[in-house]
Amino acid sequence: MARPRVLQVLGPSTGGIRRHVAHLAAGLEQRGWDVEVAGPAGVLEGLAPLHHVVDVPAGTDLPALVRSRRGLRRAAVDVDVVHAHGLKAGWLAVSLRPRPPVVVTVHNLVLAEVVGRAAPGLRVLEAALPARADVLIAVSDEIARRFTGASGAGRIEVVAPASPPPRAERERAQVRAELGVDEGQHLIVSAGRLHAQKGFDLLLEAMAELHRQRPQARLAIVGEGPAEAGLRRHVATLGLDDVVVLAGPRAHALDELAAADVVVLASRWEGWPLVVAEAVTLGTPVVATAVGGVPDVVVDGLTGRLVPPGVPAALARAIEATLADPLAARRRAAAARRRLEQRYPPEGLIAAVEAAYGVARERR
Repeated sequence: MARPRVLQVLGPSTGGIRRHVAHLAAGLEQRGWDVEVAGPAGVLEGLAPLHHVVDVPAGTDLPALVRSRRGLRRAAVDVDVVHAHGLKAGWLAVSLRPRPPVVVTVHNLVLAEVVGRAAPGLRVLEAALPARADVLIAVSDEIARRFTGASGAGRIEVVAPASPPPRAERERAQVRAELGVDEGQHLIVSAGRLHAQKGFDLLLEAMAELHRQRPQARLAIVGEGPAEAGLRRHVATLGLDDVVVLAGPRAHALDELAAADVVVLASRWEGWPLVVAEAVTLGTPVVATAVGGVPDVVVDGLTGRLVPPGVPAALARAIEATLADPLAARRRAAAARRRLEQRYPPEGLIAAVEAAYGVARERR
């Protein structure tokens, strides 16, 4: 009997989505699927093979979208399921003719502060997507709630993204030394795309307040993105040049997460931030904003510290409380890992996606 075929489709990505797609592809192969991946050139570099170069655009340029659909049509010949990740990849998939069964995973919602003037039009497309896809996977309950009352809302399933078990490759002392953190200094790490969504500007303001209480604390921000120049100026304005390191992208950022005394997520909005799951699995204490799927794992005072988004003073207080009692912080981190493993077992997440494929095929 022939193995079923699934085509994974993603757009430009530098973070958790690409890691999720690579891990999902490997897991589905182990479960008996033939998996191919389509996306922009280099999007899975260092993670997994890219079988079809399809330039799913970051923007809304119509000619680029038309070219992408042509490429996707060629890649999707004779597949049993197309699994698209993200709004644009999803709409390209559901517009195929002839159309195979389509599953779309929504990793993030359309936010005006992220997409600007295109937001109203994109929100219309977002709201209509559940009715066009055979199954729509939301990566958190918060994302699923956006579609309450929408046509096709009954086709929505909540499945957190799976990722490979994180493992540090370099020694803690080596990583801290490379970041210029001396013995006896606290290391705070935050990682992600340097974009306004991630709230790194708010984290810098929190760090300025924390520095007055803990002058030996140091912050390393790992990642790259369009906000980098602005963040560098903000560091200088706040007088934090000797306190904050913009470390750039790292080939294995898990090393920095494992070497930290606390990992901080300051995002204004998230779907399901893999950096939190990775830090929890590595046993590092977490301070995070209550966004997206974060509260499913980080329960304030029990499994970490949780603060409202957009409040630097609250972020500073939560980091200070974590650094002030490292033993309690490690106990909360251990509790967070147990909670994560119980609620989101990696094999269970891949099995849930596979089950969604079965539902999609039945609906076609």
